[in-house]
Amino acid sequence: MNAKRRVVITGIGVVNPAGIGLEPFWKTVSQGLSAIRKITRFDPKGFPVQIAGEIVGFRPQDFVPRRFIVKTDRFTHYALAATEIALQDAKLDLKHEDSYRVGMFFGNNAGGWDISERGYYEMYQEGALMVNPWQATAWFPSAPQGFVGICYGINGYSKSFVCDRVSGACGLYFGIHSILQGHNDVVLTGGTEAPITRLGVTCYIESGELAPFKEPEGVYRPFDRDRSGIVLAEGSTILILEELEHARQRGAYIYGELLGYAMTTDPDPSAHGGLVRAMRKAIQVAQVTPSEVDLILAEGCGTQLSDRVEAHAITEVFGARTPEVPVTSPKSTYGHLFGASGATEMVSGLLAMKTGVVPPTINFTTPDPDCCLRIVSRQEQQNVSRVLLNARSKDGVNVCLLVAAMQK
Repeated sequence: MNAKRRVVITGIGVVNPAGIGLEPFWKTVSQGLSAIRKITRFDPKGFPVQIAGEIVGFRPQDFVPRRFIVKTDRFTHYALAATEIALQDAKLDLKHEDSYRVGMFFGNNAGGWDISERGYYEMYQEGALMVNPWQATAWFPSAPQGFVGICYGINGYSKSFVCDRVSGACGLYFGIHSILQGHNDVVLTGGTEAPITRLGVTCYIESGELAPFKEPEGVYRPFDRDRSGIVLAEGSTILILEELEHARQRGAYIYGELLGYAMTTDPDPSAHGGLVRAMRKAIQVAQVTPSEVDLILAEGCGTQLSDRVEAHAITEVFGARTPEVPVTSPKSTYGHLFGASGATEMVSGLLAMKTGVVPPTINFTTPDPDCCLRIVSRQEQQNVSRVLLNARSKDGVNVCLLVAAMQK
């Protein structure tokens, strides 16, 4: 690994229930306004779960080339849109880059539910000859990355990741390393999900992790004593990573530098030792101490077990300072994006550093004595220079990243 190479974030693209684009997203999240709604994509009558973080007002034709719309699923539409927004934000024209030095590292957990359901209907109701001929290449989890690569002519070292709630965080982790190791100078990374269909929601309900609510008010409550599970969401977040000197040479605005990174596993998902190791390693790699971390962006998925495990891990790492360290989980405003979650939470960290505003964990009203953390339940003004992000899967895969305001 080349120790002289440094990785910075220069572009952000967000397609989210809280807003399409950076400003609408941040206005909703920073003010703690809920974007969780009653499902309208299909009639949820009879479902034990009838709410989700559903995107309203998205038009594929505003972002997706016409020839791609019929060939792709909704989760690819979101990824193409988020990519274009991110590239515009970074003021980066890939036509002027060496395509073999530009990579992609995308995460996705569920694949293309919408096009799959339509395909099942076409096959069983109208016959096999009526099935969309592009279905085979449209549904699988790496399809968004493939179509982004085709659209922008990207040929560099790239990977797709399917790893439950940390799929997108895995993309960030390996995207960072691809730049540090000299494979790429530019990386598009993040994730995308579109599971809000009859079949998609049914499958997630069967996991036993979704909050069993039919109305959207106050349902998603990470770390609250009365939390009851995850609220499913859809959307995409794409970040532009660059090697520092590459970014400086083109005069790019830098949101932050990725200083720390770690990935571990816990053989027992109810244990917290792996998450402790990941947080400690990310802090160590960043060459800082726990006392220098200004904000923790928690996984905060909202299940009883996962939040308790994470709270115990944070307490072990931060020790006596735990009651002082602000902890927040902005996904409480828009729902859990699974494959797109890690990158989306990273956006909140970057904007907290830029604006001095810490977004709240909404619906946190009753502290849990088994989760003794300083949860930010209302917007706070604070100088934030270093942010630690946690991502954790159901089966105990942990990714921790530490991002910092740019230093000379």
